[in-house]
Amino acid sequence: MAGPAGFDREKFLLRAVAGIFIAQFGLYAAGLGVCFHVGRQQLRRAACASYPDHLQRTFETALGTTLALLGGSSLAAGRRRDPDP
Repeated sequence: MAGPAGFDREKFLLRAVAGIFIAQFGLYAAGLGVCFHVGRQQLRRAACASYPDHLQRTFETALGTTLALLGGSSLAAGRRRDPDP
């Protein structure tokens, strides 16, 4: 059930997106560690050559999604308010 203040959609979205960013960063950090480990074992310099490109695209997509969610949330909040007479 909602508390006395009710459900705060913006706060929920910000926390959800922060959780997604933290999980994503953790996964990519683990992947980077595996790339370095595999690169050392096989004595290759380019074990994960496309890793930075994938990382950049992922963060750009996540940032775009975050901005879209926050923008949509603020638009929805603006529509809920009654205009002043």
